[in-house]
Amino acid sequence: MPLFEQIQEKYADRDVQVLHLYVREPHPDERSFHGYYQPKTYDTKMKYAKDLVEKKGITTPVLVDAMDEKNHEAMGRLPNMAYVIGKNGNVYYKADWADADKIDKALAELVTADDPSRPVEPSFDTQSVGAGI
Repeated sequence: MPLFEQIQEKYADRDVQVLHLYVREPHPDERSFHGYYQPKTYDTKMKYAKDLVEKKGITTPVLVDAMDEKNHEAMGRLPNMAYVIGKNGNVYYKADWADADKIDKALAELVTADDPSRPVEPSFDTQSVGAGI
């Protein structure tokens, strides 16, 4: 199971939702993306995003940015950005690399602060699972 699906499962009873934002090909025609180039149409972009979901076994929602990549621009344009956003809409944690251990710690703090009677210990172990996207 991909890392972020494991995070979603761990925090499922704490009203946490993991979302992915597909913006562009990170490594066009390289490694596991052989045959995938920067999409020139939105239909191609959607196809690539669906292929990524299938190849990586992603079960959490994947949003697809518009061709102008305004959402990606607003978030800093770096690859693999990660955010933890509270129910109030405030950004609680931001990283320029999606590190499952750090996201787990940030989520554990956030959900525990939200409901101190139900503390959550960060316990994500990336050594025992495969790589995420």
